[in-house]
Amino acid sequence: MRAEFLKIRILPTPRWTLFALLLCFLAGVGFSVTSGVGHDEAVLDLAVMLPSVICSIVFGSWMAGVEFGQNTLRRSLAADPRRVRLVLAKAAATVITVAAVTVGLWALGMLVFPLLGSGHETTIDSGRAVGMGLAALLQNVVYALIALSLTLLTRSMGGGMAMSFAFAFVISAFLSVIPKVGDYMVSSALESVTSSLRDESVSGLDVGPAIVVVVIWMSAFIGLGIFRTLRTEVK
Repeated sequence: MRAEFLKIRILPTPRWTLFALLLCFLAGVGFSVTSGVGHDEAVLDLAVMLPSVICSIVFGSWMAGVEFGQNTLRRSLAADPRRVRLVLAKAAATVITVAAVTVGLWALGMLVFPLLGSGHETTIDSGRAVGMGLAALLQNVVYALIALSLTLLTRSMGGGMAMSFAFAFVISAFLSVIPKVGDYMVSSALESVTSSLRDESVSGLDVGPAIVVVVIWMSAFIGLGIFRTLRTEVK
């Protein structure tokens, strides 16, 4: 896993991704100063949650795609030929990095946004904001791992990223509206869990079954990524 964190530190894509997140955060700062935090913690939604899920998909795709784009897979396997371990190390590094950035930005937003927007009528409900932060954390980790897995399947960062965005925002959302079957789609099950964390009404599966569905989907995605990596011919 040390090698994965080294790539994250020295290669440009993670830094540009973080830079994009910081720009969105600064936009939230400006919004807080001029208009306040908005109703229902709107500034956290717009300045942190939405940008972070997009950047999580980009980062998850990059974690796998860097090996194909830079042709470093042979060197990675030469250092340690255990391919399953390589995928699990990438998955662990992805989870740790995405979680750290999400928690850091969310905590900073909860501190800074209401302070800068104190001259306006609206404020942030700390209890609700914490629940929203946990929901954002879970959502970001899930979609980052999906992006990692789909990129391993396609062996292309661009292809994996395109498939990940299509799956997250189009395919899964479309399938989730199908009666009976839709509740078992990952986006629908994830929405049930995150709604519970945000203390909102759950419209699909109950929280317990929804967690099981999300775990099954994630296991399937990671399993497919491992299978593809085991079958990949290293060039």
